[in-house]
Amino acid sequence: MLNWSRPTFATNPLATFDDTLSSLINIYLTHKNSPYQKLRHAVQITYGRRMGYIVRDFGQTRISSLTLDDFTEMYDSWLAPNEHSKGKRRVSHSHEQMVFLRLAFRFGKALKLPGCRDAADVIEEMTFKNVRKRQTVVNAEQVLAIRTEAHRVGKHSIAFAQALQDGLMVRQKDVIGEWIPITNPGLSEVTHGREKWLIGFRWEEIDQSMNLTHRLSKSIRGRDAVADADEGKVKLWSLPLYPPIMEELALIAGVPVSRLTRDKLPATGPMVVAEHNQKPWRQKVFAATWRRIATAVGVPKDVQNRDTRAGATTDAETKGVNIETLRQGLGHSKPETTRIYTRAEEKATADIAMVRFGKPKS
Repeated sequence: MLNWSRPTFATNPLATFDDTLSSLINIYLTHKNSPYQKLRHAVQITYGRRMGYIVRDFGQTRISSLTLDDFTEMYDSWLAPNEHSKGKRRVSHSHEQMVFLRLAFRFGKALKLPGCRDAADVIEEMTFKNVRKRQTVVNAEQVLAIRTEAHRVGKHSIAFAQALQDGLMVRQKDVIGEWIPITNPGLSEVTHGREKWLIGFRWEEIDQSMNLTHRLSKSIRGRDAVADADEGKVKLWSLPLYPPIMEELALIAGVPVSRLTRDKLPATGPMVVAEHNQKPWRQKVFAATWRRIATAVGVPKDVQNRDTRAGATTDAETKGVNIETLRQGLGHSKPETTRIYTRAEEKATADIAMVRFGKPKS
Protein backbone atom coordinates (compact mmCIF):
# COMPACT_ATOMS: atom_id res chain seq x y z
CA MET A 1 0.00 0.00 0.00
CA LEU A 2 1.39 3.42 -0.92
CA ASN A 3 2.16 5.67 2.02
CA TRP A 4 1.15 9.05 0.68
CA SER A 5 1.61 10.76 4.05
CA ARG A 6 5.39 10.25 3.72
CA PRO A 7 6.27 11.27 0.13
CA THR A 8 9.68 10.87 -1.45
CA PHE A 9 10.96 14.28 -2.53
CA ALA A 10 11.96 14.40 -6.16
CA THR A 11 14.85 16.53 -7.39
CA ASN A 12 12.63 17.98 -10.09
CA PRO A 13 9.03 16.91 -9.45
CA LEU A 14 7.74 18.85 -12.46
CA ALA A 15 9.64 16.47 -14.71
CA THR A 16 7.38 13.65 -13.53
CA PHE A 17 4.19 15.25 -14.89
CA ASP A 18 2.67 13.04 -17.61
CA ASP A 19 -0.91 14.39 -17.80
CA THR A 20 -2.21 11.86 -15.22
CA LEU A 21 -3.84 12.64 -11.91
CA SER A 22 -1.24 10.43 -10.27
CA SER A 23 1.61 12.63 -11.48
CA LEU A 24 -0.22 15.80 -10.40
CA ILE A 25 -0.74 14.42 -6.89
CA ASN A 26 2.92 13.42 -6.70
CA ILE A 27 3.91 16.98 -7.57
CA TYR A 28 1.48 18.42 -5.00
CA LEU A 29 2.98 16.24 -2.27
CA THR A 30 6.65 16.74 -3.18
CA HIS A 31 7.11 20.19 -4.69
CA LYS A 32 9.08 22.46 -2.37
CA ASN A 33 6.59 25.32 -2.84
CA SER A 34 3.45 23.24 -2.40
CA PRO A 35 1.07 24.39 0.37
CA TYR A 36 1.38 20.82 1.64
CA GLN A 37 4.90 21.51 2.91
CA LYS A 38 3.66 24.23 5.26
CA LEU A 39 0.99 22.10 6.93
CA ARG A 40 1.32 20.75 10.46
CA HIS A 41 2.14 17.06 10.76
CA ALA A 42 -1.36 15.83 11.67
CA VAL A 43 -2.86 17.81 8.79
CA GLN A 44 -0.25 16.43 6.38
CA ILE A 45 -1.35 12.91 7.29
CA THR A 46 -4.96 13.75 6.43
CA TYR A 47 -3.99 15.45 3.17
CA GLY A 48 -1.71 12.58 2.21
CA ARG A 49 -4.45 10.03 2.83
CA ARG A 50 -7.04 11.97 0.81
CA MET A 51 -4.66 12.54 -2.07
CA GLY A 52 -3.80 8.85 -1.95
CA TYR A 53 -7.46 7.95 -2.49
CA ILE A 54 -7.45 10.05 -5.67
CA VAL A 55 -4.40 8.16 -6.94
CA ARG A 56 -5.87 4.81 -5.98
CA ASP A 57 -9.21 5.40 -7.67
CA PHE A 58 -8.40 7.67 -10.63
CA GLY A 59 -4.62 7.92 -10.80
CA GLN A 60 -4.35 7.02 -14.49
CA THR A 61 -7.05 9.48 -15.60
CA ARG A 62 -5.81 11.95 -18.21
CA ILE A 63 -6.17 15.55 -17.02
CA SER A 64 -6.36 17.00 -20.55
CA SER A 65 -9.50 15.00 -21.27
CA LEU A 66 -11.46 15.81 -18.08
CA THR A 67 -14.95 17.31 -18.43
CA LEU A 68 -17.81 18.13 -16.08
CA ASP A 69 -19.21 14.64 -16.72
CA ASP A 70 -15.95 13.07 -15.60
CA PHE A 71 -15.93 15.02 -12.34
CA THR A 72 -19.55 14.04 -11.75
CA GLU A 73 -18.65 10.38 -12.24
CA MET A 74 -15.80 10.71 -9.76
CA TYR A 75 -18.10 12.26 -7.20
CA ASP A 76 -20.74 9.56 -7.73
CA SER A 77 -18.09 6.86 -7.37
CA TRP A 78 -16.91 8.24 -4.02
CA LEU A 79 -20.53 8.77 -2.95
CA ALA A 80 -21.58 5.16 -3.56
CA PRO A 81 -21.86 2.85 -0.51
CA ASN A 82 -19.03 0.41 0.14
CA GLU A 83 -18.41 -2.46 2.55
CA HIS A 84 -17.55 -0.05 5.37
CA SER A 85 -20.52 2.32 5.04
CA LYS A 86 -23.21 -0.26 5.91
CA GLY A 87 -25.23 0.51 2.79
CA LYS A 88 -25.22 4.28 3.35
CA ARG A 89 -24.04 6.79 0.78
CA ARG A 90 -20.70 8.34 1.68
CA VAL A 91 -21.71 12.00 1.49
CA SER A 92 -18.90 13.34 3.66
CA HIS A 93 -16.25 11.21 1.95
CA SER A 94 -17.29 12.24 -1.56
CA HIS A 95 -17.44 15.92 -0.64
CA GLU A 96 -13.98 15.79 0.94
CA GLN A 97 -12.49 14.03 -2.07
CA MET A 98 -13.74 16.77 -4.39
CA VAL A 99 -12.28 19.39 -2.04
CA PHE A 100 -8.85 17.76 -2.27
CA LEU A 101 -9.17 17.35 -6.02
CA ARG A 102 -9.75 21.11 -6.23
CA LEU A 103 -6.62 21.73 -4.15
CA ALA A 104 -4.51 19.62 -6.48
CA PHE A 105 -5.78 21.40 -9.61
CA ARG A 106 -5.31 24.83 -8.07
CA PHE A 107 -1.66 24.04 -7.45
CA GLY A 108 -1.26 22.57 -10.91
CA LYS A 109 -2.83 25.71 -12.34
CA ALA A 110 -0.41 27.89 -10.34
CA LEU A 111 2.49 25.86 -11.79
CA LYS A 112 1.00 26.22 -15.28
CA LEU A 113 0.93 22.47 -15.78
CA PRO A 114 -0.85 21.59 -19.05
CA GLY A 115 -4.58 20.99 -18.68
CA CYS A 116 -4.77 22.03 -15.02
CA ARG A 117 -6.18 25.50 -15.66
CA ASP A 118 -9.13 24.12 -17.64
CA ALA A 119 -9.76 21.35 -15.10
CA ALA A 120 -9.55 23.80 -12.20
CA ASP A 121 -12.00 26.18 -13.87
CA VAL A 122 -14.53 23.39 -14.40
CA ILE A 123 -14.41 21.96 -10.89
CA GLU A 124 -14.53 25.42 -9.29
CA GLU A 125 -17.95 25.96 -10.90
CA MET A 126 -19.36 22.72 -9.45
CA THR A 127 -21.02 22.25 -6.05
CA PHE A 128 -21.14 19.04 -4.06
CA LYS A 129 -23.46 18.09 -1.24
CA ASN A 130 -21.96 17.81 2.23
CA VAL A 131 -23.30 16.37 5.48
CA ARG A 132 -24.76 18.60 8.15
CA LYS A 133 -22.51 19.64 11.00
CA ARG A 134 -22.35 17.25 13.92
CA GLN A 135 -25.29 17.54 16.29
CA THR A 136 -24.02 15.25 19.05
CA VAL A 137 -22.71 16.58 22.36
CA VAL A 138 -21.26 15.23 25.59
CA ASN A 139 -23.63 16.60 28.23
CA ALA A 140 -22.89 17.40 31.88
CA GLU A 141 -24.33 14.11 33.18
CA GLN A 142 -22.21 12.13 30.72
CA VAL A 143 -19.09 14.09 31.69
CA LEU A 144 -19.59 13.14 35.35
CA ALA A 145 -20.35 9.52 34.49
CA ILE A 146 -17.23 9.25 32.31
CA ARG A 147 -15.03 10.76 35.01
CA THR A 148 -16.46 8.43 37.64
CA GLU A 149 -16.02 5.32 35.50
CA ALA A 150 -12.51 6.37 34.43
CA HIS A 151 -11.44 6.57 38.04
CA ARG A 152 -13.10 3.24 38.81
CA VAL A 153 -11.10 1.43 36.12
CA GLY A 154 -7.85 3.20 36.98
CA LYS A 155 -7.75 5.55 33.99
CA HIS A 156 -7.44 8.69 36.08
CA SER A 157 -5.85 10.62 33.23
CA ILE A 158 -9.01 10.17 31.17
CA ALA A 159 -11.08 11.63 34.01
CA PHE A 160 -8.66 14.56 34.28
CA ALA A 161 -8.70 15.16 30.52
CA GLN A 162 -12.49 15.03 30.44
CA ALA A 163 -12.75 17.60 33.22
CA LEU A 164 -10.30 19.92 31.45
CA GLN A 165 -12.04 19.63 28.08
CA ASP A 166 -15.49 20.24 29.52
CA GLY A 167 -14.63 22.94 32.01
CA LEU A 168 -12.31 25.04 29.87
CA MET A 169 -14.23 24.32 26.65
CA VAL A 170 -11.04 23.47 24.77
CA ARG A 171 -10.23 21.04 22.01
CA GLN A 172 -8.85 17.58 22.70
CA LYS A 173 -5.49 18.56 21.21
CA ASP A 174 -5.01 21.35 23.76
CA VAL A 175 -5.39 18.82 26.56
CA ILE A 176 -3.43 15.80 25.31
CA GLY A 177 -1.21 17.50 22.71
CA GLU A 178 0.13 15.71 19.64
CA TRP A 179 3.09 13.56 18.61
CA ILE A 180 5.00 14.72 15.54
CA PRO A 181 8.27 13.73 13.82
CA ILE A 182 11.27 14.85 15.82
CA THR A 183 12.62 16.62 12.70
CA ASN A 184 9.61 18.98 12.54
CA PRO A 185 9.87 22.54 13.92
CA GLY A 186 9.34 23.01 17.66
CA LEU A 187 11.34 22.18 20.79
CA SER A 188 10.27 19.52 23.27
CA GLU A 189 11.99 17.45 25.93
CA VAL A 190 9.24 14.82 25.64
CA THR A 191 10.32 12.31 23.01
CA HIS A 192 9.77 8.71 22.03
CA GLY A 193 11.83 7.15 19.28
CA ARG A 194 11.71 9.48 16.29
CA GLU A 195 8.80 11.54 17.61
CA LYS A 196 8.32 14.41 20.02
CA TRP A 197 5.30 15.80 21.88
CA LEU A 198 4.01 19.36 21.62
CA ILE A 199 0.95 21.61 21.92
CA GLY A 200 -0.75 20.08 25.01
CA PHE A 201 -1.25 21.54 28.49
CA ARG A 202 1.92 21.65 30.62
CA TRP A 203 2.27 22.02 34.38
CA GLU A 204 4.51 25.07 34.04
CA GLU A 205 1.59 26.90 32.42
CA ILE A 206 -0.09 27.05 35.86
CA ASP A 207 1.11 29.93 38.03
CA GLN A 208 1.08 30.35 41.82
CA SER A 209 -2.45 31.80 41.70
CA MET A 210 -3.66 28.67 39.91
CA ASN A 211 -4.13 30.49 36.62
CA LEU A 212 -3.55 28.36 33.52
CA THR A 213 -2.16 30.23 30.50
CA HIS A 214 -1.98 28.32 27.23
CA ARG A 215 -1.53 28.95 23.52
CA LEU A 216 -4.59 27.51 21.75
CA SER A 217 -3.70 24.73 19.32
CA LYS A 218 -6.22 25.84 16.68
CA SER A 219 -4.63 29.27 16.49
CA ILE A 220 -1.20 27.91 15.56
CA ARG A 221 -1.38 28.08 11.79
CA GLY A 222 1.06 26.07 9.78
CA ARG A 223 4.04 23.80 10.34
CA ASP A 224 6.56 26.51 11.20
CA ALA A 225 4.25 28.45 13.56
CA VAL A 226 4.68 25.77 16.24
CA ALA A 227 8.25 26.94 16.80
CA ASP A 228 7.37 30.67 16.87
CA ALA A 229 6.38 31.84 20.36
CA ASP A 230 4.76 34.95 18.89
CA GLU A 231 2.31 32.93 16.79
CA GLY A 232 -1.09 31.88 18.07
CA LYS A 233 -3.65 33.09 20.57
CA VAL A 234 -3.08 32.81 24.30
CA LYS A 235 -5.91 32.26 26.79
CA LEU A 236 -5.99 32.42 30.57
CA TRP A 237 -8.27 30.45 32.88
CA SER A 238 -8.57 30.84 36.65
CA LEU A 239 -8.74 27.17 37.67
CA PRO A 240 -10.47 27.74 41.05
CA LEU A 241 -13.55 28.73 39.03
CA TYR A 242 -13.80 25.11 37.80
CA PRO A 243 -14.69 22.74 40.70
CA PRO A 244 -14.41 19.52 38.62
CA ILE A 245 -10.88 20.47 37.55
CA MET A 246 -9.93 21.38 41.10
CA GLU A 247 -11.23 17.99 42.25
CA GLU A 248 -9.02 16.23 39.74
CA LEU A 249 -6.00 18.36 40.66
CA ALA A 250 -6.58 17.59 44.33
CA LEU A 251 -6.56 13.87 43.54
CA ILE A 252 -3.23 14.28 41.73
CA ALA A 253 -1.82 16.25 44.69
CA GLY A 254 -3.24 13.79 47.22
CA VAL A 255 -4.86 16.51 49.34
CA PRO A 256 -8.41 17.84 49.88
CA VAL A 257 -9.44 20.64 47.50
CA SER A 258 -9.41 23.06 50.45
CA ARG A 259 -5.68 22.45 50.93
CA LEU A 260 -4.70 22.43 47.27
CA THR A 261 -1.93 24.87 46.39
CA ARG A 262 0.33 25.18 43.38
CA ASP A 263 3.37 23.77 45.13
CA LYS A 264 1.59 20.45 45.70
CA LEU A 265 1.36 19.83 41.96
CA PRO A 266 4.11 18.82 39.50
CA ALA A 267 6.34 21.70 38.47
CA THR A 268 6.89 20.82 34.83
CA GLY A 269 5.94 18.43 32.05
CA PRO A 270 2.76 17.33 30.28
CA MET A 271 -0.32 17.59 32.51
CA VAL A 272 -2.15 14.56 31.07
CA VAL A 273 -0.14 11.35 30.71
CA ALA A 274 -1.28 7.80 30.07
CA GLU A 275 -1.14 5.30 32.92
CA HIS A 276 0.45 2.55 30.84
CA ASN A 277 3.65 4.41 29.93
CA GLN A 278 3.61 7.75 31.78
CA LYS A 279 3.86 9.61 28.48
CA PRO A 280 1.27 11.84 26.79
CA TRP A 281 -1.55 9.92 25.13
CA ARG A 282 -1.49 9.22 21.42
CA GLN A 283 -4.74 10.49 19.95
CA LYS A 284 -6.08 7.20 18.61
CA VAL A 285 -5.29 5.32 21.82
CA PHE A 286 -6.84 8.10 23.90
CA ALA A 287 -10.00 8.11 21.75
CA ALA A 288 -10.34 4.33 21.91
CA THR A 289 -9.84 4.25 25.70
CA TRP A 290 -12.32 7.10 26.17
CA ARG A 291 -14.82 5.27 23.94
CA ARG A 292 -14.63 2.08 26.03
CA ILE A 293 -15.29 4.07 29.19
CA ALA A 294 -18.10 6.05 27.55
CA THR A 295 -19.74 2.84 26.30
CA ALA A 296 -19.59 1.37 29.80
CA VAL A 297 -21.70 4.26 31.16
CA GLY A 298 -24.21 4.26 28.29
CA VAL A 299 -22.96 7.15 26.17
CA PRO A 300 -24.31 6.55 22.61
CA LYS A 301 -21.70 5.27 20.18
CA ASP A 302 -22.14 8.18 17.77
CA VAL A 303 -20.98 10.57 20.51
CA GLN A 304 -17.24 11.22 20.42
CA ASN A 305 -14.81 12.77 22.88
CA ARG A 306 -14.40 15.72 20.51
CA ASP A 307 -18.10 16.52 21.12
CA THR A 308 -17.21 17.63 24.66
CA ARG A 309 -16.55 21.22 23.60
CA ALA A 310 -19.92 21.44 21.85
CA GLY A 311 -21.61 20.03 24.95
CA ALA A 312 -19.94 22.58 27.21
CA THR A 313 -20.89 25.41 24.86
CA THR A 314 -24.49 24.19 24.72
CA ASP A 315 -24.55 23.98 28.52
CA ALA A 316 -23.36 27.57 28.84
CA GLU A 317 -25.81 28.84 26.23
CA THR A 318 -28.71 26.99 27.87
CA LYS A 319 -27.81 28.66 31.17
CA GLY A 320 -28.06 32.10 29.59
CA VAL A 321 -24.55 33.00 28.41
CA ASN A 322 -24.88 35.24 25.35
CA ILE A 323 -23.22 34.49 22.04
CA GLU A 324 -20.63 37.29 22.23
CA THR A 325 -19.47 36.17 25.68
CA LEU A 326 -19.27 32.60 24.40
CA ARG A 327 -17.21 33.72 21.41
CA GLN A 328 -14.68 35.37 23.67
CA GLY A 329 -14.69 32.50 26.15
CA LEU A 330 -14.02 29.96 23.40
CA GLY A 331 -11.12 31.96 22.04
CA HIS A 332 -12.73 32.61 18.66
CA SER A 333 -11.29 35.59 16.80
CA LYS A 334 -10.42 36.97 13.38
CA PRO A 335 -8.08 34.89 11.19
CA GLU A 336 -4.96 36.85 12.17
CA THR A 337 -3.24 35.28 15.15
CA THR A 338 -2.08 37.15 18.23
CA ARG A 339 -0.69 36.55 21.68
CA ILE A 340 -2.64 39.48 23.08
CA TYR A 341 -5.79 38.49 24.98
CA THR A 342 -8.03 41.30 26.18
CA ARG A 343 -9.41 41.83 29.68
CA ALA A 344 -12.87 41.48 28.17
CA GLU A 345 -11.98 37.96 27.07
CA GLU A 346 -10.59 37.08 30.50
CA LYS A 347 -13.74 38.38 32.18
CA ALA A 348 -15.95 36.53 29.68
CA THR A 349 -14.11 33.29 30.42
CA ALA A 350 -14.62 33.77 34.16
CA ASP A 351 -18.29 34.74 33.68
CA ILE A 352 -18.98 31.54 31.76
CA ALA A 353 -17.34 29.45 34.49
CA MET A 354 -19.44 31.08 37.22
CA VAL A 355 -22.65 30.59 35.26
CA ARG A 356 -21.89 26.91 34.67
CA PHE A 357 -20.30 25.97 38.01
CA GLY A 358 -21.25 28.73 40.47
CA LYS A 359 -18.96 31.03 42.42
CA PRO A 360 -15.94 29.35 43.99
CA LYS A 361 -16.14 28.64 47.69
CA SER A 362 -13.96 30.87 49.82
